[in-house]
Amino acid sequence: MEFVVLPSSSGTEMHYVTKLFKEENRIENKVRKGRPEKLTERDHRFVIKKFVKNPRLSALKVSAEFNENFSTPISPETVRRVLRAAGLNGCSACRKFFVSAKNRKLMLSFTKSMLNKPKTYWNNVLFEDKRKYNIFGSDGRIMVWRRKNEELNPKNLVGAVKYGCGGVLKVGV
Repeated sequence: MEFVVLPSSSGTEMHYVTKLFKEENRIENKVRKGRPEKLTERDHRFVIKKFVKNPRLSALKVSAEFNENFSTPISPETVRRVLRAAGLNGCSACRKFFVSAKNRKLMLSFTKSMLNKPKTYWNNVLFEDKRKYNIFGSDGRIMVWRRKNEELNPKNLVGAVKYGCGGVLKVGV
């Protein structure tokens, strides 16, 4: 093969190109996407599996457990990055009242019966707004790692008791 020196090329660039061609039989640079990943696919599966089993775990606890079990140390931010790449996002857990299976079926049948009501029916329905004020501090916020549209999965909910918990209910229309 014959090399042609272009007027805009410097001597060091040409030396690099000829050396590259002689040693590796190529003239273009290798395609790289940056720093090699620290974690293997197995490591990714380990982290994701922990949060699928128990969405309320913190990234700090899982990184500490990972560092005990594996030789590669990782930070909590690495755990969060793996979870976000898998489609899991950190969200507040929804609070829902405990409902028995029998009552769930009754509520579902009632809801289905209301679907086909005409608009004139809904003109006679009164909707009200309720707000709870806690007497003994806040209820606190519990975070879960979940995928989109999984907020009502029982693993991602926090149970609530209907009567109790030291709060005052204000009802407004």
